[in-house]
Amino acid sequence: MTEKIKILVCGSVDGDFTTLFKRVENVNKKNGPFEFLLCVGNFFGQSADSWQPYKAGMLKVPLPTYILGPTSEDQLSNYDNLDGCELCPNVSYIGRRGLFSAMSGLKLAYVGGTEAETDEKPRGYNFTKADVTSVRDVCLRGKPSFRGIDILATSSWPKDVTRFGQDKTVKISKESHLLSWLAVQLKPRYHFCPADEQYYERRPYRNHSSSGDITHTTRFIALARVGNRQKEKWLYAVSIDPIEKMRAMELYQQTTDQTECPYSGSMLLPNIMQNKEEKSNQYFFDMDAPEDHGSRKRKSRGSDGGPERKQPPVFDQGTCWFCLASPEVEKHLVISIGTEAYLALAKGGLVADHLLILPIGHHQSLASLPESVAKEIKKFKSAIKKYFNKRQKAPVFFERNYKTSHLQVQVVPVNLRVVNMLKDIFQDYAEGEGIQLDELPEHAKLDQIAPPGTPYFYAELPSGEKLFHRIKKNFPLQFGRDVLASESVLNMVDRADWRDCKVSKEEETELTKTFRASFQPFDFTV
Repeated sequence: MTEKIKILVCGSVDGDFTTLFKRVENVNKKNGPFEFLLCVGNFFGQSADSWQPYKAGMLKVPLPTYILGPTSEDQLSNYDNLDGCELCPNVSYIGRRGLFSAMSGLKLAYVGGTEAETDEKPRGYNFTKADVTSVRDVCLRGKPSFRGIDILATSSWPKDVTRFGQDKTVKISKESHLLSWLAVQLKPRYHFCPADEQYYERRPYRNHSSSGDITHTTRFIALARVGNRQKEKWLYAVSIDPIEKMRAMELYQQTTDQTECPYSGSMLLPNIMQNKEEKSNQYFFDMDAPEDHGSRKRKSRGSDGGPERKQPPVFDQGTCWFCLASPEVEKHLVISIGTEAYLALAKGGLVADHLLILPIGHHQSLASLPESVAKEIKKFKSAIKKYFNKRQKAPVFFERNYKTSHLQVQVVPVNLRVVNMLKDIFQDYAEGEGIQLDELPEHAKLDQIAPPGTPYFYAELPSGEKLFHRIKKNFPLQFGRDVLASESVLNMVDRADWRDCKVSKEEETELTKTFRASFQPFDFTV
């Protein structure tokens, strides 16, 4: 039997670092060693004076410490980078939300801040539907038989978590329906969050199972403020085996005090319910167009009582994010412009040289291109292959003609050693998602296989193999990126979501300039 992993979790520190680290040091010496300390509440106080000795290296932090982010505007100034940064030796801010994998194999999912009132332009101390969906996706990615995660840490309470719990009355200041939904999706063995002054430990609850199968339980624990006057518990020691290494008999062992799952209604749905229509703020990767509502069972009718004919959409090139003449295009990402197509750096790229090939005018997909545009895109592909071949890499080209209005050919280079494995890796991922991924004959033409209006996923592998899937419904939007980010290919699972890879406009401009210079010998447009 492997030795259990031991970590410490504390509530809000509010700048009382002396009390925190003195206690942690003593507990670690007496009952350790602990792998790390996790702080689920506010870390900084109103004054920065108590932090300066640690920041300057005059005082040492006894244990690797990971903290969640700010929960209000006045705390933002304490964080140099809201996507994550080291604050001092042994203290790291792990970002607004994500999945943290410890060296021991322990999986920690986390969401900092409070729920935003709107999904549009959330502030640095808020989280949105997109944030919790991203956390769910990265935890489930590549795991068709997902069992759950070890720990979920949040700055706010999930709504209704006290339902069926203890009779103890507890004061709750910040609740979130989104976090309840996330807890249902992730099935954490432990869910930690901060309390105001009162420690609260809920009786274990059985996780929801739509199939009625036996599930493991979750322990929800809210920790009081560090050094609180009421002497409520603020430091918690966890001894745990990673869920991925546990035997089913151990994982599903029942307890005598367990309760039903406290969450209900829309919290149990596989997708978050939302009344207002979302708008994507992506420019150069996986733009989500509005849903095609033509598949609804209840069809609208014309004035004659018959089914109303669908009118073809009318696109305004002035507002399209990818038509080169549009003012919406982020032109600092453009690398090379031909007569019919252009090359650009992907925003939030999986790797630094993640590219896009796009038609200059408005065209929906590779299957619907005029011959002149198709020829120039092939010329870009040829030039790109030669460029990466000189660098001992090989490009994977893929297109998702689904929930997009303008063709984007994604170009992601991979190491030559994985080229012969790519088809099998794509097929394995497709099988895990319940997708039929077909290999096309060498001389097959897309416009014959996918008539106009057909949604599809298409990939061209460095080996010359072509993979195709005719999309019917519920296709994972970032399927191509998920496969290439996997451990088997690029080993960049933490970069699978483009939002986790954004950099400043200045950095984007410099990356584009650097790539443009190195690509110039292969650029046929020069």
